[in-house]
Amino acid sequence: MPTYEHEDAEFYKKLQVAPPEVNPHGTDEDIRSQLKPLKTWGWTLSGNQLTAQTDHGPLTQTIPPNYICRGTDENGLPLLEKIVL
Repeated sequence: MPTYEHEDAEFYKKLQVAPPEVNPHGTDEDIRSQLKPLKTWGWTLSGNQLTAQTDHGPLTQTIPPNYICRGTDENGLPLLEKIVL
């Protein structure tokens, strides 16, 4: 496990005081293994704002204006098509 150091460690060394203890909550692998995939539905395109509904509220992304949303794939992700003039 990597050793973490407080961001102000140098300041505490100058004062000859121990910096606050940093306790990692786990390795990156542990944390990533417990992540729940974000499920999206109801994609809408308004201008260049692509918005979907999720369990945690709306998810909005800005896309280039030369793309349009043509629907969703089997995983519920938007299918974007580039407009060529």
